[in-house]
Amino acid sequence: MIVVDDPTILQKDFIKLLDSAKLHTLQELRDLGEGTKKINGDSFESIVFNNTVKASSSTLFEGHVRQTGAHDFPDIIAKKYFGIEVKMTTGDKWVSTGNSILESTRVDEVERIYMFFGKLAGGLDIKFRRYQDCLYDIGVTHSPRYKIDMELPEGDSIFDKMGTPYDILRKEENPISKIKDYYRAQLQDGEELWWIDTKVEEKAVSPIIKPFRILSKEEKDKFITETMILFPEIFSKSQTKYERPAAYLITEYNTISANLRDIFTAGGQVAISINGIDLLVPQIFHNLKEKAKEIQVLIEKIPDEKLKYYWRAEQIKSPKIEQWKQVLDYHTNAQLNNTSASAIYEWGIK
Repeated sequence: MIVVDDPTILQKDFIKLLDSAKLHTLQELRDLGEGTKKINGDSFESIVFNNTVKASSSTLFEGHVRQTGAHDFPDIIAKKYFGIEVKMTTGDKWVSTGNSILESTRVDEVERIYMFFGKLAGGLDIKFRRYQDCLYDIGVTHSPRYKIDMELPEGDSIFDKMGTPYDILRKEENPISKIKDYYRAQLQDGEELWWIDTKVEEKAVSPIIKPFRILSKEEKDKFITETMILFPEIFSKSQTKYERPAAYLITEYNTISANLRDIFTAGGQVAISINGIDLLVPQIFHNLKEKAKEIQVLIEKIPDEKLKYYWRAEQIKSPKIEQWKQVLDYHTNAQLNNTSASAIYEWGIK
C-alpha cells in the first residue's frame, strides 16, 4: 500500500490521469455515434478502464491501473491508493443512485475515490469529482444508498449536512446508526423512517404491500399490542394519534390499513367494572384491559433503544411497565374522570 501523508502527493498526477481518461473516453464514444445507445453500465465501465490504462502510458500510473471485481468498490484502482467509481446515465441529467452506505465490498487499500460519471444524452459529456463531494442524500432500494449529483454545490453534501466527514463516517462500526439519528432528528409528527434496523442489509423486506385484513391473527394481535406499548397517544383525544402507528405498520409489517382507527375504537363506548365501580369508557380502554397481560409480557422483550425512541425518552427505567404507565396516564389524564388508564391496565392483569 502507498502511504500518502501529504494529500498533494500524486494528487495532481491523478487528476491529470482522469482528465486524459475523460478525453479518450469521450472520443471513443463520439466515434461510436449511434452505437452509444447500446452501451450499458458494464460496457461503459470497460470503456473507461481501457481508456484509463491508455491514459496512464508514460506516467507514474503505468502498469498500476486495474479493474476490480463485479461487486467490488470502487470499479478501478490506480496505484492502490486511488480509486475510480464509474457511473453513467442514458438520460440528460447528472443525478443517479450510488453505492451502499455500508461500503462492505470496498477494497481496503483504496483511500481516495473519485466519481467518473458519463451522461450519454442531451449532449454527450463526462464529469469527475471527489466521491464524497457529489453525494447529496440517501435513498433506499434494498439497502440505504447514496444519491449522486455531479453538479452539487460545494458544501452541500450529505456529510456537510450531517457535520461528519465522509472518511470518518465510512470507518464507523455502524454508520447506519449515525445516519439514522440524523434523519430521525428531522422527522415531523407522524413521519417515520422507511428503514430503522442497524442490520438493514440483513433484513429481508418484501416488495409487496399487504392489507391489514390478510395478516394472521397472531400478527394482528402483535401489532395491536405493540402499538399500545409504543404509541400511548392512541388513548388520547389527539387528532393525529394514529399517524405514528400507521407509519409503524408500514415500516415494520409492510402493511397498510384504510381503517386503522376502527381496529382500536370500533364499538363506541362500553361498560367495564374496575374495583367494583362501573364505568362507561371508549372501546379502546376495554381493549387495553383485555390486552393487559400481553402488554406485560411483550414490553420486556422490546429493546430499550426502541422504547427510548418511540417514547421520546432520555432513558428507560426498570421496570419498563411502570414507565409505560406514566406515559399512558400522561396522554389520558383528562379523559377518565373516576379512574386512570393505568388502573384499567392493572385491573386487566388481575
